[in-house]
Amino acid sequence: MNPTPPSSPPAGGSFHVEHASQETLIDCPRCGGTSFVPWATVRDHSITKEDFQVVDCATCGFRSTNPRPTQNAAGRYYQGDAYISHSNSNSSLQDKLYHLARRWGLRRKYGIIHSLQPNGKVLDVGCGTGEFLAYLMSRGYLVQGVEPSLKAREQVIANHSIAVLPALDMVAAHEQFQVVTLWHVLEHLPDLRSTFKRLFSLLADRGSLIIAVPDRGSWDAEHYGTDWAAWDVPRHLSHFRQEDVHLLLREHGFELIATRRMWMDAPYICTLSESYRDATKPWALLKGVLLGSWSNVLSALSGRPTSSSLYIARKAEP
Repeated sequence: MNPTPPSSPPAGGSFHVEHASQETLIDCPRCGGTSFVPWATVRDHSITKEDFQVVDCATCGFRSTNPRPTQNAAGRYYQGDAYISHSNSNSSLQDKLYHLARRWGLRRKYGIIHSLQPNGKVLDVGCGTGEFLAYLMSRGYLVQGVEPSLKAREQVIANHSIAVLPALDMVAAHEQFQVVTLWHVLEHLPDLRSTFKRLFSLLADRGSLIIAVPDRGSWDAEHYGTDWAAWDVPRHLSHFRQEDVHLLLREHGFELIATRRMWMDAPYICTLSESYRDATKPWALLKGVLLGSWSNVLSALSGRPTSSSLYIARKAEP
C-alpha cells in the first residue's frame, strides 16, 4: 500500500520536518511518549538501498521508523517491480511464490470473513490490485476498496471493473460496513490513532475488524536481525508486537475476538531475507523455506508468534 499524504500533521504522533523529504516523530504513535531509544539502522533492500533508523519508544517499547519520509516524498519508495502488490508482476521466482501464496490466501481470507459475516458490505483498506475484492464480489458480497497507488487502482478498474477510492477519509461518512479488513496495511499508515478512530466510525454495530501485520516477536525476526525482510523500511512505519495491536484495539473501542498465526508468511519472508543476505546464492530459496518452516515449528511448540499475526476484533457495544 502507498500511503496518502495527510492534509495536516498526524494526531497520533506529532513530528517536525527535517527537510523536504523527511520528518521526525516527536511523540510515540502508540503511547505519546517523547523519548526514543535507537534500535538499529536498517536498509531498504528491495528498492532504493538507502539506510533508515529504527527506534523504540523509551516508555512503551513501540518500534517505529524514525526519521521517515514525508507523505509527499513516500511515493518513490513504492515505485519498482519489487513492490509486487502494486504491479502484479509474475516474471521472477519470487513473484511466482507471491502469487501462489496469494491464491491460497484468498480462500483463507474468504473463509474468515464468511465465518464472521456470511453476507453484507466489506471494506478492504489497501486493496492493491483488487483480487481479494473481486473474489468476495463473486461470492455475493458488496465491496469497497481503498488504494492510494494510482497504478494499482487502474488495474482494479481494468481487471475487475471495481471503483476504488484513493484514501480512507474519502469513504462516505454514512457508510456502514459489516467487515473492514487491513491485510498488511496498518504498518504503512502514518497516523495510527486517527486510522483506528476512522475504522470504528465506518463499522456497523458489532461489525468485525480484521488486521494482519508482521510480528517482530517471531523467531525469524530475531534470527535475521536487520536483514529481516518484514522490516521493509521505509514503507513500514510501525513494527508491531502483539501487545501493541491489542492495546490499540482496546483503546479505540474494539473487543478482541482472536489472535491467530499466519503460517504461510514465514517461508516467503525468510526466502526474501536470505536473498538480502546474499542474492547470488542459488540455495537461498531452499534455505528460506526450511528456516521459515522451522520458525513455524518453534511457534507451534513455544507459543511464540509466527512471522505475521492476524487479529480479529469486533466493534464493542456502547
